[in-house]
Amino acid sequence: MIKELFLAIALGSILGFGITGAFFALNKNKTTPKQNSVEIAPTPTVTDLQMSTQISTTPAASKTESSINITSPENNTVLSNSKISIKGDSTPNSLIVISTPTKTFSDKSNANGVFSISIELDSGINLIKVNSIDPEDNQSEVELSLTYSTAKI
Repeated sequence: MIKELFLAIALGSILGFGITGAFFALNKNKTTPKQNSVEIAPTPTVTDLQMSTQISTTPAASKTESSINITSPENNTVLSNSKISIKGDSTPNSLIVISTPTKTFSDKSNANGVFSISIELDSGINLIKVNSIDPEDNQSEVELSLTYSTAKI
């Protein structure tokens, strides 16, 4: 009786593994792409090369870099007040955009290039990005790391 039980289990296992193996083998052949496929890339013609090597005779507009300088607060400062004012100077009449982790503030620098923009910090470390875009669309960026903490030091 025990021999017949072991024989039935062995034959059932062999039959089951055989059917499962055949199933996976047939599905593998259906899903794998053929290795013998050839991909044809377009070849450039003489006219394509002539068109891509034409030289522009119009002079490019020379762009000067916009500059920005933050005078207050200093980088890596720990502050006890969440509302602060970012002060600095830039190119006159530039758009100043200040991005905190959660908010964006913007204003313009005056005719002398001086700006002062009030912002609100989040608790903890705040990576502040100050961007200046002058009237000629030149851009400059400065990053500040400011920490707002209510802990008594």
